[in-house]
Amino acid sequence: FLLLPALALLSGSLASASQITLSHTDRSNPDSFHAERRSLLNKYAGFAKRHFNSTGQHLDIVDLHYADKQKRASGKTSLRYNTYWTGSILVGSPPQPAPVVFDTGSSDLILDKSFYNPKKSLPSNNLIEPFDFSYFNLRVYGDIYSDYVSISYGREDFDGDLAGGKFGLSFSTIQNSGFDVKQDPFIWAAKKQHLIQPSSFQFTFRHGGKASLNIGLFNSFKHSGLISWADKISDKSFWRTSVELNGNKIENAIIDSGTNVITGPNDQVKAVLDQLDGVWVEQSPDGTYQGRYSCQNPPNLHFTVAGQTFK
Repeated sequence: FLLLPALALLSGSLASASQITLSHTDRSNPDSFHAERRSLLNKYAGFAKRHFNSTGQHLDIVDLHYADKQKRASGKTSLRYNTYWTGSILVGSPPQPAPVVFDTGSSDLILDKSFYNPKKSLPSNNLIEPFDFSYFNLRVYGDIYSDYVSISYGREDFDGDLAGGKFGLSFSTIQNSGFDVKQDPFIWAAKKQHLIQPSSFQFTFRHGGKASLNIGLFNSFKHSGLISWADKISDKSFWRTSVELNGNKIENAIIDSGTNVITGPNDQVKAVLDQLDGVWVEQSPDGTYQGRYSCQNPPNLHFTVAGQTFK
């Protein structure tokens, strides 16, 4: 189901903000990277094709010619998967709890039908706009509803190993939606309903510690030291900025809380990988480039994001 909030609700200790407790799952099996990469390509390809159809502009994220060549699959796809940072929301009235990934790489709220039953919600409204589209080898289909969507303070009442959907925190533009609808996603609906003052959000990630997401609030007690700022690329698609790898810059990289991968334009990624000593570059069948190295002699790598360097 694609959900559009007819009414956005926030409940918490602050009148104009809410905090959500996040759970983290670390996927460390060898196949997880390839599955993650395929999932990411599927998502970005869908958005890139929608953006191109709406504006005639390419987003230089994925090779759309490759996407067009892929065989369209007809199998069902579940939204329940091991995931990264997840939290709980409430949908409908009476409220139905749903565990979701808070995803800055998309703008839609999509739920698996096992976590949301519109027939059990009094204000649910079927917009009579079913969706059914494919990209790469993935088919996604369902119904589009508007309903009450609520974020509650500090809720953590689900198994964090599974998520039943994605909660988009990206731009509220048709170009960045996989669906031909023009209603507001949660953050913008909440702002229009004067539930939050700034349309901002703050992630605090701690491995082995308490992680959280603040909506409509910046909590200065959640960090130490100075704040670093990154200019955002204003193409109204993803949260994009420049990233450096060993001092070599990648422009228009996507910073996406729904993954642990930083994605950049394919040609720029290849150019940066070519500059690394001890790394050889291979191109995957999907057109993306990967840098490989000997485990006996790993390279020294450091990423720089928003002025902060991470080895």
